[in-house]
Amino acid sequence: MGYDIYIQTADGKLAEGGGNYFGIMWTAMPRTLDAMANFGMLAELPVPSVPLLSAYGLAAADFEPGTQPDQATANRIAEFRAAYQATLDAAESKPTGIPSYKLQLNDGFLVTVTEISAALTTYEAHPAVELAEIPLGDPTWRDWTAFLRRAQTHGGFRVY
Repeated sequence: MGYDIYIQTADGKLAEGGGNYFGIMWTAMPRTLDAMANFGMLAELPVPSVPLLSAYGLAAADFEPGTQPDQATANRIAEFRAAYQATLDAAESKPTGIPSYKLQLNDGFLVTVTEISAALTTYEAHPAVELAEIPLGDPTWRDWTAFLRRAQTHGGFRVY
């Protein structure tokens, strides 16, 4: 078990080709988050509330396979899905880093290019940045920062 992280293109589709996926075990993510926090790359923000089905007059049964909703229900389902996706895609207008919840949870939150840029700018300004990527020990950190730099040139990434 772990985290599957996929770079997406600027239009929101999964990027194709090598280097666009990063997998990290659930036991390794705390170390990565700790390093990111030490370098000032994370922003501590509250986890946003996702819309509730009941707010759209829906129930779990409306999403069962084979269910054929009437037009009014289909419209409410579309509205719910759009609101849910908007929550996953939301970002601060001037981020100071990557919100930690977007990396702690594997719900498909979008980590935007501006969030990645803010995190990398802070990281690269840190006085110990050159030591951080020396090829000693566990290569996860070097691979992770390389992945962040790649995602920054595309459309961000999502964590599942």
